[in-house]
Amino acid sequence: AGHCRLEQLTCGAHTHTFTEQTDFIHTYTMGDEVDLEELMASLSPSELQALVDEMAADPDDVHIPASVRTAYRCEKEATGELNRDHLINHINDIALNTPDKEEKVKFEAGVKRGKVYVPKYNDDERAAMQKEESEQVRLDPDEEAALSSATLDDIMALADILNTNPQDFVMEAYADPLQYYEPEPPNQTNPQEVLDKLKSNDSSLQDVCLNNLTNITEQQMCDIFDALRNNDKLTKLSACNCDISDFAVATLCSALEQNNGLKSLSVENNRISPDTVGDLFESIASPNNGLIEVRVGSQAQESKGYRVEQRIAAAILKNPRVMKLGIKLEFKDIADKVSRHLILNMDKIRMKRLNDGIAPGAGVKWTAARTLD
Repeated sequence: AGHCRLEQLTCGAHTHTFTEQTDFIHTYTMGDEVDLEELMASLSPSELQALVDEMAADPDDVHIPASVRTAYRCEKEATGELNRDHLINHINDIALNTPDKEEKVKFEAGVKRGKVYVPKYNDDERAAMQKEESEQVRLDPDEEAALSSATLDDIMALADILNTNPQDFVMEAYADPLQYYEPEPPNQTNPQEVLDKLKSNDSSLQDVCLNNLTNITEQQMCDIFDALRNNDKLTKLSACNCDISDFAVATLCSALEQNNGLKSLSVENNRISPDTVGDLFESIASPNNGLIEVRVGSQAQESKGYRVEQRIAAAILKNPRVMKLGIKLEFKDIADKVSRHLILNMDKIRMKRLNDGIAPGAGVKWTAARTLD
């Protein structure tokens, strides 16, 4: 049928003959000509057994005996029962009585026999090696010679004089020098300018960073937080390491209950008490709020206690929007509940995207996230 098809294609239109014949040749296999049963019948029993052993052998398969993991099959008759001790003694006797091969060049201590390998490096490798050697710590020649020839007692005596451990003394002597990194430039944000734009609901102000500001007063911080009540343009607010107290956060809590434009809030590394953190999460659970990311870690009092963490978890479980949290939870059961709820919120957003048909893979059957339960 294959040859007839080829003839028909050859007689067809000349513009399509070459492509169709090429597709025909690619799909043509050796099985169309060779009869495997006839080929196997032509093999001798020994050749057929060797072929089966070679195909069935798998040295990595631990489920079959070690004797059948290779293609080798021992056909010799057993000479008797296995005596393990006798076999080990026989192997040791062979190893001891077998003479060593005579060396062409006799061994001499400190003398290399044969051709010495000399590594070859290109220009880039030589430059990298020189740079690495130049960065290594080198002592003065006199100190280097003294340490190289010093005995253990000498090093212990020097460490005793310097009132340090001998191992620490040697490590400090050859330690890498400290690298200097330029400090980050100070935050140039003007709090008064930010406050004016927040009050006027300026659409150009979408991200405010007040991190590490030392010239901002508590009154200014309260005014900034209070200005969020009627602002729907700001989407991200970061006020880390600003020495924020509970009074300013109380103003923030009341403002967040009426703000649905803010999506990310970070007030880490401040002086917020655990109970005020609980109040913050309860205000975020308001249906008018739109936060999806909250970070309140590294406060002055990091340990909150089971009561406060239970309050925080209860408020988070009522929040159907939050998906990212930056907080340290001490108790594992509370952390597990919060983690499962965050996964559930993300799955709801994913299901909504798939149902709306606006995401890649829309229409694919959705499966719930797997948990430890």
